[in-house]
Formats: sequence, structure tokens, C-alpha cells
Amino acid sequence: LIRSSYPFLFHFFLFLTGWIVWTWIEYHFHRFLLHPKTGRGKTGTSQTHQHHHLNPSQFETTWLHRVLLLISSCVFIYIAYRLNNYFTLLSGLFWGWTAFCHIHYLIHKKWTKAFMPRHHEFHITHHCKFKDKCFGVSVIWWDILFDTTPEKKPAVNNNTLHLYYKK
Repeated sequence: LIRSSYPFLFHFFLFLTGWIVWTWIEYHFHRFLLHPKTGRGKTGTSQTHQHHHLNPSQFETTWLHRVLLLISSCVFIYIAYRLNNYFTLLSGLFWGWTAFCHIHYLIHKKWTKAFMPRHHEFHITHHCKFKDKCFGVSVIWWDILFDTTPEKKPAVNNNTLHLYYKK
């Protein structure tokens, strides 16, 4: 009924649902697979992630990857529009992944702190103080919901910030 009577609303909610599902997957993947509690849970991906913790300015995703993801995401949205079906849910998921790659890159840039202060605070806390806290990158609400935020705001010294923002 909603699909035929209110197609824009139908696709908006499908897209939004896909994006929200992505943020949930991102949080849990980061929390449980990239930060395993035991040595048995370590994988090549989790070891690459740990390397990123030690070298925050080094990324596996290049600018070309991010541009291609953005273009692909726009193509997915266009296909979803043309198909006018549940493919919109997948385009929302894909958009979530694309947004994650861009946001993660941006929160490692000092100049973005002005318009993403909470993301910076959470991510610096995760990288530099509490590796078992603040797993959300695209959104921070899963950390709040699952109580993986630190008790109090940790102090971060200038040397740590220099390492985090290093080019």
C-alpha cells in the first residue's frame, strides 16, 4: 500500500533502513571482529586494523577507492530509482559503506574537527586511550546504546594528537 500510494516515502524508508543496518554491522564488525578478545579470533583483517591503530594516518582505502565508491553508490541509487523495488534497501547498505569510508578518512583530518567534534572525540579516544570503547565510526549512537563509551572524557596530550593527525 505504501509502495504504490507513497513511493518516495517507501524508498526513503527502505534506503534509511539499509543505512541504519549498515551502521549496526559496522559497529559489531569493528567491536567483535577487528578487536578480538582472544588470540584465536585474530585474522589478517584484525591485524591490519591493529596496524592502523599504531599508524592512524595510514589507510588501506585510497582516494581512488573513495571516489569509485561514491560513483558506484550514486549508480546504485539511480538503479534503485529505476527499478522501483526493494533494491533500494541494498543501495542504502552500499551508501552506508561509502559513507563509512569517507567519514573514517575525514575524522583523521584535523580540519574536520570543527564540524564533527563528537566523532573526533570518540575516534581519538578509541585509537589512543580505550581500544575497547567507541567502536562506531559513521555514527556514535550504537556506542551509547551498547554502553561502550568511556566513563569520563579522557585527556589526550599533544604528542598523541600529533600521532593521530600526522600526515
